[in-house]
Amino acid sequence: MLLDALDKKILSELEKDSSVPVSMLARKVKRSKEAVTYRIHRLQENNILRSCTAIVDMAKLGYLTFRIYIRWQNMTQELKKKFHKEIGENTNVWTTTELHGKWDFAIFLGIKRDEYIEKFHNIWSALMKNYKPLIAETKIAIYAPIYNFNKRFFIDEYSIITRIYGEGGVVDFDDIDEKIVNAYASDVRQTLGEIAKQVGTSIETVRRRIVEMEKKKVIVGYKIDLDLAKMGYQGYRVDFALNNTSRNTELFEYLKQHKYFYQINKSIGGADFECEIVVRDLPHLLGILEEIMARFSGTVQSYEYMGYTEFPKLSMVPD
Repeated sequence: MLLDALDKKILSELEKDSSVPVSMLARKVKRSKEAVTYRIHRLQENNILRSCTAIVDMAKLGYLTFRIYIRWQNMTQELKKKFHKEIGENTNVWTTTELHGKWDFAIFLGIKRDEYIEKFHNIWSALMKNYKPLIAETKIAIYAPIYNFNKRFFIDEYSIITRIYGEGGVVDFDDIDEKIVNAYASDVRQTLGEIAKQVGTSIETVRRRIVEMEKKKVIVGYKIDLDLAKMGYQGYRVDFALNNTSRNTELFEYLKQHKYFYQINKSIGGADFECEIVVRDLPHLLGILEEIMARFSGTVQSYEYMGYTEFPKLSMVPD
């Protein structure tokens, strides 16, 4: 499916706020509600628009996010399927992704702060017990804070929205808040009645709690999940090694303003500077990275990149 200017404008507005009502979206793109609804359904049917999701700061609900990189050895497709099934059944596993590059696989774990030591060791021990002979190397980091920007790679869009999660302390919340987040986050365009039915509460309670969580920055924004391959693009994570940190603020702002970068990650135990980018292909990526090396000569020492190929499990980590 070829995207025209209207398709791209609709996707751009949804990437800024995927919860926007159709009536408001229609006014933004200067089309009728019926035309916009038809276009959204067509994008969904062609699996270009895969989901409309909330960006949730789970740190404010008491969670730490761990990222585990794995490089396989002697791994077979049959064993991969078994591994994906087993790891995906763990409720602490929020997202898993297959990579190509230095690392082959990434696991994102969400564990409550008051039990993270015991739970992490239990998960890690089970992983090593069952799969250590197949693991050549691992790297573990605490993943936060994250600076997420609206994607602009497919359109000339100059409005940049920053969504920050993983910083700040825990807010007051209860089990109902957490159940609403879990029901709502993966599909923010479902009706409040559908969420209320899943949670077992009233529509008004769902409405009020969502507004409160937006005010508390538990819900920090709304975005879309796109099938990049169908649009002719590929997503990569880029890790920069730095000689010094003197130009970190300048590097941050440069990447934030860049059309193809959409996220900057801070981590404990990760790379010096981590970011996410969408490009047409590998030569396009390498050209951009070499431009950065030249612009920040003396500051950026080197880079590594990893491409995303598949998400066997995708829930709370936005990108």
